[in-house]
Amino acid sequence: MTNPMKTALLTLSILLVSTVSGCAYFEPYKPTLTQGTVVNPEVLQALQPGLMVDQVVELLGPPLGQDPFDPNHWEYVFYTTDPEFQPDAIKHLVLNFDDQQYLIDWKQIESTVNIKR
Repeated sequence: MTNPMKTALLTLSILLVSTVSGCAYFEPYKPTLTQGTVVNPEVLQALQPGLMVDQVVELLGPPLGQDPFDPNHWEYVFYTTDPEFQPDAIKHLVLNFDDQQYLIDWKQIESTVNIKR
């Protein structure tokens, strides 16, 4: 006959080892992170100098970043952890307006953002 204490200890050990080792087989779920405004190249082609602020907002939506010290400087930023979602989207766009709120110029900034996952 076996000792009930040894049987309980063996059962507990097997259960503990199988539970802890089970964590090594699966990766935890990581949801897709998407932030900012999607600006496609087609929309970018519709921009032209002389557009009013309202027309730009109609095309691109409200800016993500607006400098409180320079309200004529707008930034649109887009980031996603899913490389297949909007692969041709502009990641960082900077727009400048004159004092009468007309679009002067814009530039696309090539930047990469690395977020540890």
